[in-house]
Amino acid sequence: MSKTDTFDAFHELIKKGDIIAIRDLVESGMDVNIRNRFEWTPLMVAANEGHGPIVEYLISKGADVAAVNKFGASALAYAALRGECRAIQMLLDAGAPIDVQPHGVSLLEFAGWGDGRFVTDRHFALLRSAGAV
Repeated sequence: MSKTDTFDAFHELIKKGDIIAIRDLVESGMDVNIRNRFEWTPLMVAANEGHGPIVEYLISKGADVAAVNKFGASALAYAALRGECRAIQMLLDAGAPIDVQPHGVSLLEFAGWGDGRFVTDRHFALLRSAGAV
């Protein structure tokens, strides 16, 4: 299986929220920090999809919380964009940096790009309390 096929399989399982199949994949030797052509990692996909249990599992297996893709976005940036408070807190607790510049803007500005249902006072408060500006 090529690297692209492997990442795509990981991506599909994350989108489905199939943590059991993801565990099987990781336990069989899948690299939790594999990247696609845009440098996305499985952790970024899980944060973007709002799958907190998968975010937690990938972190526990060594996923790089500081990784950024070709757009300068990290898993924390995608969790912030989606207003995923649980994932934001897990990533912050795991040491995710707040000084990322997704698409050339601050983390807080990027978080504000989420549509209305994703923009919450709570997730902005979490980011600000961690020092995001």
